[in-house]
Amino acid sequence: MVAATTTTSVVALLFAAAFLTVATHAVDIEHHQGKPPQYKTSDLVTNSCANMRAHDWIPQFTRKRCESTLRSDKQSVVAKDERDLALISMNLLQSSVAKVDSILRQHSDSGHHSSSTTLSIRYCRLDYAAVARTVPMCRAMVQEYVAVPGDPTAGDDFYDCIARLGNAAANCWDYVLADDELAKVVSKAVGEVFQRATLVRAMVEVMIGFRHDSS
Repeated sequence: MVAATTTTSVVALLFAAAFLTVATHAVDIEHHQGKPPQYKTSDLVTNSCANMRAHDWIPQFTRKRCESTLRSDKQSVVAKDERDLALISMNLLQSSVAKVDSILRQHSDSGHHSSSTTLSIRYCRLDYAAVARTVPMCRAMVQEYVAVPGDPTAGDDFYDCIARLGNAAANCWDYVLADDELAKVVSKAVGEVFQRATLVRAMVEVMIGFRHDSS
């Protein structure tokens, strides 16, 4: 059990490290530069999830998971473009963070836990507070986004912002997975928070126009 938990924690740390490099990943991707998308149907959600950049370090974040998460918000039905989907993904992340933070607060108030768990809850709630503060900043940037054709640095500010979301989500996940008591209570929920932070990243990438270089 300890070995399994430790292994999972290492995976979470690798996820966090990957988010730390997100602002400097331009060399790994190719700008559309007017090229047609890789996949095209009349369904915006299907298109966006099919065209998201493939991240080898998150193999479980599949197109199917992307679509089902976006469609869980009824606003996805009336979304007009990728900007709307990026905003919807941020709303999903924010609601998920609020839900898990409430669970952590209730668990903390119960008083039936160890001192190490108390610290884990405290750090985790600080991470989620960081997410709550950062989402409005990222949302404002997305709402004001104007495409700059041919500018390879056009997405840097966006990636700085979403990296903060991903790092905080991954940090909390790591605290929880390293604590057997907390893992029993919220491991699935904190994993979902990280998935939704990943969805934000994917939809912002699609909006800006970067795609996975499959050549």
